Amino acid sequence: MLSVENLDFAYNGHPVLKDMNFEVSEHSFVSILGPNGSGKSTLINIISAVLKNYEGSIHIAGHNLAGLSPRQAARLVAVVPQSTNPGFNFTVRQMIAMGRYPYMGRLESFKQEDNRRVEDIIDKVQIGGLAHRKYNELSGGEKQRVIIAQALVQDTPLLLLDEPTSHLDINFQIELMEQIKRLNTQDGKTIIGIFHDLNLAIQYSDKVMFLKEGSIFDYGPVAEVITEENIERVFGSEVYVAKNPFTGKLYINPTFNLTPPERRNIKDIRVHVIAGGGAASPVMSLLYSHGYRVSCGVVNNLDTDLNTAQRMGIPFVSDAPFSPISLEAQNRNLKFIRGSDLVVLPALQFGHGNFSNLVSARQAQQMGKKVMVLGKEDISSRDYTGGKATKIYNQIIKEGAEVLASEDQLLQAIGKGDK
Repeated sequence: MLSVENLDFAYNGHPVLKDMNFEVSEHSFVSILGPNGSGKSTLINIISAVLKNYEGSIHIAGHNLAGLSPRQAARLVAVVPQSTNPGFNFTVRQMIAMGRYPYMGRLESFKQEDNRRVEDIIDKVQIGGLAHRKYNELSGGEKQRVIIAQALVQDTPLLLLDEPTSHLDINFQIELMEQIKRLNTQDGKTIIGIFHDLNLAIQYSDKVMFLKEGSIFDYGPVAEVITEENIERVFGSEVYVAKNPFTGKLYINPTFNLTPPERRNIKDIRVHVIAGGGAASPVMSLLYSHGYRVSCGVVNNLDTDLNTAQRMGIPFVSDAPFSPISLEAQNRNLKFIRGSDLVVLPALQFGHGNFSNLVSARQAQQMGKKVMVLGKEDISSRDYTGGKATKIYNQIIKEGAEVLASEDQLLQAIGKGDK
């Protein structure tokens, strides 16, 4: 679908893109990622024929981009920008209809085929209720759906996305990305997109391209390119990469700023953290950095909390994912609890799989251990056990657990007992 060879581009003599060579296959979804100033938007603007005067060659569906008129290029490539300000307060239908300009002569008016295509896309994007409203009166999410519809009306095989989700709430981001992915898988559109949110991009992409200082740092399948080493070298950030236990896709988490082991002031207080679902990671990193002796459990073998514990050398109890905690793992968890001075219960979500972790916290109280609870007393929004977890949680509170609103409060509370 797209072939780029020996691409160079400069602004006022300053190189912006350097010696770029890559291909994008038909029906694929490629995300372009990189820090600000790496050349992402410039590359998109060149492929969409907005910027000229580049060196090298670009072929789209076999056509040399340099030899195409704007109208011909617009039949091959459509762009979904971050936002659009049309200047005039057009209706939604008028905005979408503008996408048909590549198929109209200079003095031609809309043909029946153009009208039919506009109506088809309005139905496809499910914005029939917005068709006669003014574009400037819409919400951010609604506007982006209109811009997607405008791009689809162009009937191009290649769709470019220039940070289309950057101003949207998370619910609109996911809705928009799901819609774009359907265009890719069901309609056969080739998608190339720029994204700032790496996690959002890699959930939907087939391939990823990392740009750094105007050059391709790496390009290939998500599983090969999204590595901790690559992200550190491109963005200068330490992260850890793991698999989402529900989707099986990779996801990226920042590495907490940890005090090096040789600079830690080790304290003779042992804290066991009830873990799971990533909720314990900030707690463990904070306690570790302040010199406390930390253990955690029970975590499943795909859990973020397990990655955090491994990175810090924290002893842990793990178990197989997608199944209830085994009796063996629960007993090992209780062994850690017996050897601790206090137990911390972060704001976990509780289901039937990890319900035993909550029971272990209650058993810690029965052993005479101090239990500190992070989060609100009402856990109904985190209880997926039909109320069983809420019942045990309330017992833990009733029996004297200290409820704390934040990790900082937790640190202060433990520090009082340390004096």
